[in-house]
Amino acid sequence: MSEKRTTLVTPEILADQYPVIAELRESDPVFWDETIQGWLIFRHDDVKALLSDARYSRDRKLSPHYEAPAKGSWSERLDNESFGGGNEDEHRLWRNRLSVGFTPRAVRRMEDQVREVVEQFAAPIRASKGGADLVAEFTNPIPNTVISRITGIPPYPGDEDRFRCLAQDVIRRFFPMADEENKRRGEQALDELAEWVGKLGDERRQQPQEDLISDLIHGNDGVYEMTNEEIVMIIATLVAAGSETTTLGGTNILRLLLRNPDELAKLRKDPSLSVSAVRESLRHGFGTAISGVPRFALEDIELRGKTIRKGDMVMPSTGGANRDPSVFSDPDRFDITRDTREMLAFGHGPHYCLGANLALQEMSCMIEAALEFMPEGTELLEDEIEWESIGIMTRAVNLPIMRP
Repeated sequence: MSEKRTTLVTPEILADQYPVIAELRESDPVFWDETIQGWLIFRHDDVKALLSDARYSRDRKLSPHYEAPAKGSWSERLDNESFGGGNEDEHRLWRNRLSVGFTPRAVRRMEDQVREVVEQFAAPIRASKGGADLVAEFTNPIPNTVISRITGIPPYPGDEDRFRCLAQDVIRRFFPMADEENKRRGEQALDELAEWVGKLGDERRQQPQEDLISDLIHGNDGVYEMTNEEIVMIIATLVAAGSETTTLGGTNILRLLLRNPDELAKLRKDPSLSVSAVRESLRHGFGTAISGVPRFALEDIELRGKTIRKGDMVMPSTGGANRDPSVFSDPDRFDITRDTREMLAFGHGPHYCLGANLALQEMSCMIEAALEFMPEGTELLEDEIEWESIGIMTRAVNLPIMRP
């Protein structure tokens, strides 16, 4: 009999998580991980229920392993006042206030901005020949440029580049089990980002523009005018939730299509399948199946014969849930025509991702542009892909291709 597993955080498992998760989904679906010091949940029905269960909180401060950021830092304020970690009433209030930035008019404006940004980075690749690195040249710069553009960062030379660098560092403090260096970089970047967004807030109070910050300040018809501090928290949350995840998703869909030529051929024949292809790539996963947004138990909870104690960290494995064979037939197969309505990559319930439609549009636009600069015969140089681990997150840092 094999030795009982105590952790999934090993280099071997992190490199290929899904076979182990499939095994645990059957034998130990509520798994205590000694390295993470928390519970991992793998079954679709358990994960779906947990995502909308008020007995769990996303408040990081509830963790017995929580280390408070520096006093007076923006990281401290974000942990204490952000809408992501408050109680459900506060969270609902924040979402209602934020909805002024996602009116039909604002969404149409964002759609145009997304297409402009994607074209900005697609054009040089389309004009070149031979090899390209699709992470450095395409999937990495696009999401943070989109966030800077919809926020209102002017597209002056250097400004968007600096915003992208700050955003890339800010998200490091949110990675589960990130080391001290990544946390420090993230906290410093958040302080600089907050100063920048605060200045934009001051400008937009006097001179509104067609951007998200102006919408947040002036969009409630005078009923509620967001403060600069609240706007900083929203922009920081958008960066944390929408930059790295969209980069990972965009990189993953292009890699999956190049590794599955029959599916790529379907897409070339019918480009209207682009959103379906993105949703299927998110369901299929991008190598981070044990990662998710941690929750913390507000009381003792019994689940499948295990007792989750008050204060315990619980990690819903949306990657594991999205390959649950009780919901998705032949779940390890990548099929861009699959019904993905039960896919949980964007969450479920009151915390369903507000930016889901924006992320889907970004990634589908990436695909449409890539179909133009990746002609038939384009080869993925799989052996040259380099991987980086930050905490329990694993990401491809490059995606080299060679075109005929």
